[in-house]
Amino acid sequence: MDRLKLFGDSRSGNCYKVALLLKLTKTPFAWVETDIMQGATRNEYFLALNPNGKVPLLLWPDGRRLAESNAMLLHLSRDTPYFPRDHWQQALVWQWLFFEQYSHEPYIAVMRFIVAIAKREAEEAGRLVALRQKAHQALAVMEGVLKNSPFFAGDYFTVADIALYAYTHVAAEGGIDLLGYPAVLSWIERVAVQPGHLTMAEACC
Repeated sequence: MDRLKLFGDSRSGNCYKVALLLKLTKTPFAWVETDIMQGATRNEYFLALNPNGKVPLLLWPDGRRLAESNAMLLHLSRDTPYFPRDHWQQALVWQWLFFEQYSHEPYIAVMRFIVAIAKREAEEAGRLVALRQKAHQALAVMEGVLKNSPFFAGDYFTVADIALYAYTHVAAEGGIDLLGYPAVLSWIERVAVQPGHLTMAEACC
């Protein structure tokens, strides 16, 4: 039977977000491992699918394609428990998805990439100092919200939490200490016990 194909690198939090939501919603899909370090997003085949040369990428059996992980989260979560019906809560989901891509992922995810994947910590030590400052700014914002709310869009687990969890829970791999953020750590624990939760290794396969 024809299924969605999700092109992704199994080390990527952006790819993890989408794979996790697909499995939480029991949506059949085929995982296509796409190693960014081996240039798999820069070859002619992949660039014909996504000229931006990035994963994740969703491919439908009829040829439709969707890039950008948070666009996928919004599309795939419609009419599911992971996207609220209340219009204000919907706006909060959008807010946190924008925050994640603008104020969070460019720092926390990039630090993890430099340290844990590219193994360039020594070569990029100066850049890491600047990234770390911005990463802690993002975590401080998250801490302030989570002191008063169990999840980012209110009382329930949504795609806003999936988006922010993907890289936050592995922030230590980029050299970021979360011990100063007890509310964030408690939230990570709440996400990890959600029904159907899977680790990155379990989801991205």
